[in-house]
Formats: sequence, C-alpha cells, structure tokens
Amino acid sequence: MRIFYVDDDENDRVLVARAVRTSGLPIIVEEAEGGEAALAMLRLQEKLPDVLLLDIKMPGMSGFEFLERLERAGRGTMPVVMFSSSEQPKDVQRARDMGVHAFCIKPAGAPELIEFLHRLYWGWMRSEIPCEWPKDRHRTI
Repeated sequence: MRIFYVDDDENDRVLVARAVRTSGLPIIVEEAEGGEAALAMLRLQEKLPDVLLLDIKMPGMSGFEFLERLERAGRGTMPVVMFSSSEQPKDVQRARDMGVHAFCIKPAGAPELIEFLHRLYWGWMRSEIPCEWPKDRHRTI
C-alpha cells in the first residue's frame, strides 16, 4: 500500500513514518510538506498512490485548496483521508461536500496512530472506510 501524506508539520510526518515502521505493515509512505510540493510530486508520478492522507490547516494552501487544485489537474482520483486535529463542524461538512472518503482526527499517541494505520491498511484491503467521521460516531461513508 502506498500512502501519500501531505502535512506541513514535520513532527507529524516523522511520527507517521515511525508508526509505519513500527506497525510491521507493508506500507510505503511518501510525504510532502505542503500543497505546492505535493502537486509537483504527484505531477511526476505515473501511478498515483493508493491513499492520500491530507492535513487541512497548512500555510499557503489548505488541504481543501489542495484538493481543488488536484481535481483541476486531473489527478483527483485516489481515495482521500483528511487527517486533521480539527473537529470543526464546518471542516467536517466541507470534507463531506468535497467527496472525501474519511475524516480522521489525528491520534494523540503512538499506539493510537499504529492502530489507525492498521485500520487504514486493512480497510483499504477490503475497500472499507478506515475511521468514522467526527460528531456522528456511528456513521461512516
């Protein structure tokens, strides 16, 4: 499984990479520190990643703006998981409106992050959603 992780926070990118190594799952993580860098990298890729893991609040270009530009560039066909610390209802609703596959709150610690990666991997293998949307904990899309 190839995950493309876009997040401006270097610490979060390092934690995800470390959790992937610790998880023992066959996951390859490619990362970009923001929307512009991610768009440039994706333009060069012949085969798109299996999942786009995307932060919302990034300087310069938000995760939502990135998705709009990705769609205009004709590269918006991969499943998107918003991976954010935001539980703002307006962010959750906008993600739903944009057709995002899942909206996951960033886990607080390493064990929770590894559990999230397991759900993401095994959910992807079975074409399931890896996490629930905030607010309505029983509804998945």
